[in-house]
Amino acid sequence: MVTYTGDLDEKMASRQDVEVSIYALTGLAGFSGFSPDVNPLSYGYEAIFANEFSRIDLTCDSSYIIPRNIPSAGLTGYPWVISFPRKYDMLTHIAGANTVTGTTYMEAAFSYRKDHIWRNFGILVGFFITFMFLQMLCIEILQQSAGHLAIVVFKKEDKELKKANQRLGERREAYRKGQLDQDLSALGMKPQPFTWEALNYHVPVPGGQKQLLTDIFGYVKPGTLTALMGASGAGKTTLLDVLASRKNVGVISGDVLINGRPVGLDFQRGCAYAEQLDTHEWTTTVREALRFSAYLRQPEHVSIQEKDDYVEDIIELLELQDLADGMIGFPGYGLSVEARKRVTIGVELAAKPELLLFLDEPTSGLDGQSAYNIVRFLRKLTATGQKILCTIHQPNALLFQSFDRLLLLQRGGETVYFGDIGKDSQVLIDYFERNGAPVPSNVNPAEYMLEAIGAGSRKRVGGDWYEKWKNSPELAQVKQEIEQLKANAISQPGEESANRGEYATSFLFQFRTVLHRTNIGLWRNADYQWTRLFAHIAIAMVVMLTFLQLDNSLTSLQYRVFAIFFATILPALVLAQIQPQYIMSRMTFDREASSKMYSSTIFASTQLIAEMPYSLGCAVAFFLLLYYGVGFPHASTRAGYCFLMIFIVEIYAVTLGQAVAALSPSIMIAALFNPFLLVLFSVFCGVTAPPATLPYFWRSWMYQLDPFTRLVSGLVSSVLHNVPIVCRENEYSVFTAPSGQTCDQWAGGFASAVGGYINNPNGTGECQFCQYSEGDSFYNNLEISYNTRWRDFGIFLSFCVFNVMVLLVAARFLRWSKR
Repeated sequence: MVTYTGDLDEKMASRQDVEVSIYALTGLAGFSGFSPDVNPLSYGYEAIFANEFSRIDLTCDSSYIIPRNIPSAGLTGYPWVISFPRKYDMLTHIAGANTVTGTTYMEAAFSYRKDHIWRNFGILVGFFITFMFLQMLCIEILQQSAGHLAIVVFKKEDKELKKANQRLGERREAYRKGQLDQDLSALGMKPQPFTWEALNYHVPVPGGQKQLLTDIFGYVKPGTLTALMGASGAGKTTLLDVLASRKNVGVISGDVLINGRPVGLDFQRGCAYAEQLDTHEWTTTVREALRFSAYLRQPEHVSIQEKDDYVEDIIELLELQDLADGMIGFPGYGLSVEARKRVTIGVELAAKPELLLFLDEPTSGLDGQSAYNIVRFLRKLTATGQKILCTIHQPNALLFQSFDRLLLLQRGGETVYFGDIGKDSQVLIDYFERNGAPVPSNVNPAEYMLEAIGAGSRKRVGGDWYEKWKNSPELAQVKQEIEQLKANAISQPGEESANRGEYATSFLFQFRTVLHRTNIGLWRNADYQWTRLFAHIAIAMVVMLTFLQLDNSLTSLQYRVFAIFFATILPALVLAQIQPQYIMSRMTFDREASSKMYSSTIFASTQLIAEMPYSLGCAVAFFLLLYYGVGFPHASTRAGYCFLMIFIVEIYAVTLGQAVAALSPSIMIAALFNPFLLVLFSVFCGVTAPPATLPYFWRSWMYQLDPFTRLVSGLVSSVLHNVPIVCRENEYSVFTAPSGQTCDQWAGGFASAVGGYINNPNGTGECQFCQYSEGDSFYNNLEISYNTRWRDFGIFLSFCVFNVMVLLVAARFLRWSKR
């Protein structure tokens, strides 16, 4: 059934939202009297119930005798033996008997029959076949979404965007006519060389350490484009991460210097790193993504207008004018692969990096023309003095010629070559030919050198290239060049950065900026919010129509508690939706945190706060439909309290979902926690199993620690306090008073002691006893008190505070993205 509903609506994030089952209830109110007939779970429940109860006998203990002795209330005059005048308070109404068969009980109480077991099994098989057929029919007939993947959604222009786009259009036209030259002076970097020496990297593995990088030397000069190439598994991305100070696992040795000095705390912020996976907040537009990066990574003293103007220059440089207000989307929906790659580069350039630009496979997955465009943009950047180091995979000859230098690695993280490529790759070709690997004239040098070092399917040519490199004059020249670069840099006074802190902006500025983006992202993610609201409305509607305007009968008293208990379903719905949302947003945060844009505390707190308006809206919708539809008390003190509790339930669900997500490495792991937590909370909250019936071990601590205990206690006491109970004719327990005594004389004291009442106190024959006289009598047996409802509210709120603390601590110290 779940897969069938998924085929009907592929946008619903939570298929279980409307799958609400009403189980064994007699006298269903409202429209839903037909519900069990079309509910597959009702047939399964009856079959399991009948299979269990048909084999047992139920024994009534003394607490069910009416009337009975209650020594604590001073009632000791009733005989202890079961006799005709008294009756057990059971639905079977068998006077004078202390046992009843399970079959009799379930037929009288629920209209369940033993001979329905196999009938229901057959009906369930029929439901299975029906849903399987409907699923196949939907897959065959309904159009899937594959035909809509190329759509790019654009933000509606306001006055500011219209002006910015008009300026971009005018400048582009001026470029084409030769009336204007593109000014790239603002993109320049500090003329500081970047060097690394004897770089080694070890990672822990079972049984010891594994070396991934071995004695690597190299440098990047201002205004140059350096390629990092090698076989698959040679450590290209690993080296890039080590040089960019992004590794959080393993041991790094060697020297990494910028301008002849060790890199500082602000190094990551001063560098740009364009990752291969193009991870972005999918709901933002291109211009918004670039501005977000500029706002948080450029110094805070730079004005917003200056940052916005710089972003417009980046849009022009990367030729993204037509897509400036297009939503980025995600792979397969939104921008094309090439456009996403340009946005990735643009986001890094918007930071106005002062030190270095790293790129990981910028041409991966692109066709020839798109790859050429990306490299063309990189050449534009080097013309402004940018230092660029990027990994690249088997470029064609034309692209290869666009690079100034090459760092070539073989498997094991060992250097094969570092140095100039030369015109027509002649310098590189000479090196390989001198070392026993002549390059044919009709091949791409970039492809041949990979084949020669054993990166392809062919046998390696020329022996061990790492040993050749260690003994080569080229390595000695590289070391000499590094020493010269260091000496020149150290001889000049070092430039002190205006802000040497970890982040470029203050905590408050980060908070405002990230919260603004998170709010926009949730607002634009209509499927996510609509599904959540729809789930609340659907459940509230079903519960309301099932228990529509309940009266004050004994059965309705039970229904009121059932209706309240549906509030415990809300966390299940919210958890299933909010955890994927949090974990997917965390993927974007991991990329942005590596660039020191904002802290983990900012991320976690903004994710939480941005959910609050939607939690309030869902709470209002659920409360209005359920509370007034069922017919709970209208007094403002009662209704207001219940609304606050429903709102706190929403907050609790959000905080719990995000806390569990923060503790989980993936969506799947987070989902594994949900059934355990929710079943645990539901079982020990005091409704499904009253506290007195729980084993002492669980009652002594789990009942008190269960957050749903406070939720149910507060809501039940508020909606049942001072509510008079009037039993229907079929709800009275009937017993016969002794001769010469009225019903009140015989059982009046007992009725008062247990909180019930006698309907005919002056009667002398059969006496009608109602179990409860008001709602308080019912919930007092569940260890619930109206006087402690605000205490319950405070304790429940403290659970939310605890969840927030877990969320913030987990977000701060747990790093599931291992590099």
